[in-house]
Amino acid sequence: MASSSSSPPPPPPSSHHADSSSSFSGKWEYDVFLCFRGDTRHSFTSHLSAAFRDRQVNFFIDNMLNKTESIDELTSVLKRCALSVVIFSEKFPDSSWCLDEVATISQSMTKFRHRVLPVFYRVDSSDVSGDSGSYAKTIERKYTHRASKSPEDRKRWMDALKVVANIAGYTSEAIKIESELVEAIVNCVQNTLLEMSPRVKPDNLIGIDFRVDEVVELLAMDTNDFRIIELWGMGGVGKTTLAKACYQRVISTVEGIKYHFVGDINQRDAMETRMEEMITKLYSTLLSESNLTYDNLLFDERKRRLSHLRVFLVFDDVENLSQIERLLLGNHLSSTHLFAPGSRIILTTRNKMVVGNVGAKIYHVDCLSHIESLQLFQLHAFGESRPSDDLMGLSSRAVSYCQGCPLAIKVVGGALIGKSRDYWVSFLSDMRQIPTPEIRHVLMRSYNALGGKEIQSLFLDIACFFYGTNKSLVTKYSPAYHLLEVLIDKSLCTCVVERTRERIQVHALLRELAWSIVNDESIKLENPTRLNNLGDIQKLLTKKSLPSLQGGSTAQGIYLDLSKASEIDVEANVFEGMTSLRFLAIIYSGNKEGAPKIHVPYDAFTTLPDSLRWLQWQKFPSKSLPSSFTPKNLVALSLEYSPILKRCWDVEPELANLVFLNLSHCINLVAIPDLSGSPKLEFLGLLGCKSLVELPSHVGDLNKLEVLDLRRCANLTILPPRLNSKFLKHFFLSQCPKVTRCPEIDSRELMILDLEQTPVRALPLAIYNIKEGGCLSLSGRHITCFPAISTSLDLLGLTFTLITEMNCYDDHQLGSLPRFSALELVANLQLKSLPKHLWSMVSRSLLIHYCPSIETLPEIFHPVTGFANIYIKGCLNLKSFPTSINNLKSLQLLGLDNTDIESLPPAIVELDQLTDLELPNNKRLKFLPCDIHKLAKLSYLNLSSCTKIKFLPELPPSLLTLCVSGCTLLQALPSNADKLRFKDLYFEDCPQLDPDLPQQVMLNFYDLAASDLHPKGVLQHSGSELPTWFDYKSSNHASDSCMMVQFTLPNCTTERRIKGIAFGLVCSLDIGEVDISVTCDCNIGNIAAAASWCSPSFGFGQDSQSDNVYIWYDKNLLGETKKGVILIREEADPWYERYAGLQGSFRFSLQPSIGQDPEKLRRIKIKSIGVSLLLSEQKNGAQGMLAVSKNKGKEVQE
Repeated sequence: MASSSSSPPPPPPSSHHADSSSSFSGKWEYDVFLCFRGDTRHSFTSHLSAAFRDRQVNFFIDNMLNKTESIDELTSVLKRCALSVVIFSEKFPDSSWCLDEVATISQSMTKFRHRVLPVFYRVDSSDVSGDSGSYAKTIERKYTHRASKSPEDRKRWMDALKVVANIAGYTSEAIKIESELVEAIVNCVQNTLLEMSPRVKPDNLIGIDFRVDEVVELLAMDTNDFRIIELWGMGGVGKTTLAKACYQRVISTVEGIKYHFVGDINQRDAMETRMEEMITKLYSTLLSESNLTYDNLLFDERKRRLSHLRVFLVFDDVENLSQIERLLLGNHLSSTHLFAPGSRIILTTRNKMVVGNVGAKIYHVDCLSHIESLQLFQLHAFGESRPSDDLMGLSSRAVSYCQGCPLAIKVVGGALIGKSRDYWVSFLSDMRQIPTPEIRHVLMRSYNALGGKEIQSLFLDIACFFYGTNKSLVTKYSPAYHLLEVLIDKSLCTCVVERTRERIQVHALLRELAWSIVNDESIKLENPTRLNNLGDIQKLLTKKSLPSLQGGSTAQGIYLDLSKASEIDVEANVFEGMTSLRFLAIIYSGNKEGAPKIHVPYDAFTTLPDSLRWLQWQKFPSKSLPSSFTPKNLVALSLEYSPILKRCWDVEPELANLVFLNLSHCINLVAIPDLSGSPKLEFLGLLGCKSLVELPSHVGDLNKLEVLDLRRCANLTILPPRLNSKFLKHFFLSQCPKVTRCPEIDSRELMILDLEQTPVRALPLAIYNIKEGGCLSLSGRHITCFPAISTSLDLLGLTFTLITEMNCYDDHQLGSLPRFSALELVANLQLKSLPKHLWSMVSRSLLIHYCPSIETLPEIFHPVTGFANIYIKGCLNLKSFPTSINNLKSLQLLGLDNTDIESLPPAIVELDQLTDLELPNNKRLKFLPCDIHKLAKLSYLNLSSCTKIKFLPELPPSLLTLCVSGCTLLQALPSNADKLRFKDLYFEDCPQLDPDLPQQVMLNFYDLAASDLHPKGVLQHSGSELPTWFDYKSSNHASDSCMMVQFTLPNCTTERRIKGIAFGLVCSLDIGEVDISVTCDCNIGNIAAAASWCSPSFGFGQDSQSDNVYIWYDKNLLGETKKGVILIREEADPWYERYAGLQGSFRFSLQPSIGQDPEKLRRIKIKSIGVSLLLSEQKNGAQGMLAVSKNKGKEVQE
């Protein structure tokens, strides 16, 4: 029945048999079919029609239908309409045509789930549907004796009326004011249309929901102020998509507003007529005037009407303020009188300052995360189909290229959909040299919009050379530094704040754009301005034939990374004629140890051009720079890792413009340049200068100095008595064993003062001047009292002090408690007590190492949020932990290593954010809480060398890593171990465990390697044999830490390919305790290290008596460097396909972990090693993973 009150709206228009499996396609020609009788045509129906037009609801009215046509035509029309609105009025049953329409609508509800909204205008629903109602009486009276209408017709009409009238709708009796009734109907129709709309699949708008939520929160549609939101970001980042999603969200949820979306403004602005058409359409919509023209927009009456309209507008792709002012009829954006209070405007732009200073709220549209990027890419590259495993690997490579830019992801994905794997490989290889035209076109718009050569040149410098560099330094480098903010505002670069400095970041696609522009200019001008290609630079430096580089007269910048280069012999006078060279960087991005790869005759340096503003040369191959080089323009000089450099110049030059000087790791440096004439110097780096004895007194007078780094200067003895710079932020003096006095510091900007491992006796007064949010590290036995610091610090570190207590504050001084985000107490041997207000002093992290006099920690009296980490190690007398630990609501990591604790407080199971629980070397710990399985987020549990633990309770299903190595009394793994999907499991030196356990665990481990659950996994246990599923093995009983196993690469197909590699070894140690890692280099034929892998670190305990089996698998087939950094290889095919069918070898090498004695490697015996190439066969899924060799267990003796 119809609604009987005006309060609650009816449910959406019904389709009598509608259900969740509706076949509605969402593709309709009209929104509404309007069914009514002529008695309402010029009254209620006309008002409803006008409201539909005003709200842009496209409706079909029956005067558009030729009533001489058959009713079949009506059925065709209904199929093209989303829903019908039937207006039942007093005269409605007088028309047999109207009754036929209702009957046809009723049939459509059943046949194709057509939706209907009935409106009872001055009639009751019982009049329409009742057997004794007015409609039934009229039908009986008018049509019983009419020959053209049979009893079947009358029954059909009445059945249809009953169906439609029983649907919830609106009545004029319930909503007596017609304008309110019309408004209610239109709102209901619009909401229903939105519900029926073919929604864009969530996958199509990856990562949109939370961004829309953030923008809608900024819009604050429930307030009455005038508000502007600017969506700002680089081209292709998804600003328009986000604006459209916000627009749909608002218009579907907010009533009483006029709204309009104005798109492609910048493109239309280029054509005057299109801009005028756009403006006319905007105000035609807002004012509901179909005959509006551009010339009559400014009439006062229209302005008055606009001032009473609450509007929601989106202006998409705005380039400058004048475009907005034209759209607002000449009004400035800050004008609040043009529209009614509560109005909102969203702008999308690449230019942050497009709105000027009008108080707009700016929302920066960031790139997608890696996971979001993969999801979007897979949607566009594979559609609905599941990607094959071999293309999944290439997907990550494609996504890495796009770096979160949605436009690039869609373009690249669309270019690859349905293509073969060979096409993918070729396309992705070419892509880095030549950006796709669609991407380049979008990004070039931003570059061209810069307008001037000076700012375009600055962009090219930053994109080619300075991304990742300190912003302050770049502003000193370029005469056009004042334009840097313009580049930031136009989204061509960004600044990322890292503690106290800002680093410039440039999106990878913009960097590629810059190099493509440079290359285009080089072809056009037949001479490059900027070079970073190793081959081109090598030809230039060796003076080999390269016509476009001869003389290098136009070269402004050279960036040479020698980490992957072979030896280069540079010609004499190589820099002669390079009068435009401003930037020269020769670096080693990888290993900085070893001899230089570039060999330069000394006279080559004599031609270094005076135009240089930036000189960075790692491993500089000379004892000094030539006196002929006049560094009058030099802003930055970096000669780090130069082993033979003794001084920068023999004859001191003027360095009036020098801002940055880095001579770190120059182990033979005996003197620094005279900096008394360098008033602009901000950074002085001398880290690891072991031969430096004196820091000249003039350094103390550098008034702009911000960073002074003297760490590890082993022979440094003499320092200036005072550092007068008011801007000094970071002063590092740690590990300088001969420095006994710290200079006084005048700066109020000080954020880091590092005095660790120095014999400094008197603390400078500067420790009380540490800036809010700074870091202070103090070390030394001369420190006997806890420093009375009242500043809130990010970190306070106290190491090797003789402090006995920290409880310097009583209850009456709580307001003056120091506040630290992190507190680190290391090797404070006499520290006995911690303040009872500890948990009010420290907000994020507490680290206490080797403080043996501490017996307990204070209780936590009140709930604390934000506290994430506690790690206590080597506190041998710590007997208990606070029972109120559950008050640390945000705790994620709890570490208790080598303490005297016997049990954990029961309340630990209430820590619902805890992910890591580290409890190694607790010799008195006997058991864990029985309900520890309640820790729903726990993923890491370390109980190694807890020698009194016999049993483990049920563990949480979230657990990924379990270490019980050295638990000598442990009799079994947890009861639910077979249900846990361990990524890493360590249980060596557990003699009480079932001897058959390793074999059972090994089967589970193999299943995990076969699944897609984890990309890597580790298993370590006591034993003397590798499992039989290792295909290739090698035995060697010699005391040798390097071994090799041979194998044959299979020929892979789409159905059968390498999915992962498992590595294993059996080894033993006859002395002490050691942590090691294993590197495996894959050599194919004459190709050395076609790929390399490095295992996670693993160790042997002090009491380890047996052989150990160590196995790990890795799904990253491209390999890694020894430091775990993924290698970026430019070859078209991966090594395992390029060399298919060839023989090769895996070479195993042991590496000591950081801080370990390399000599201990000689005491390790490797008894056997093995490799298993894990293959997948698609038809069998994960279970189809199998070993390469058909001869399982076959060994190759070395």
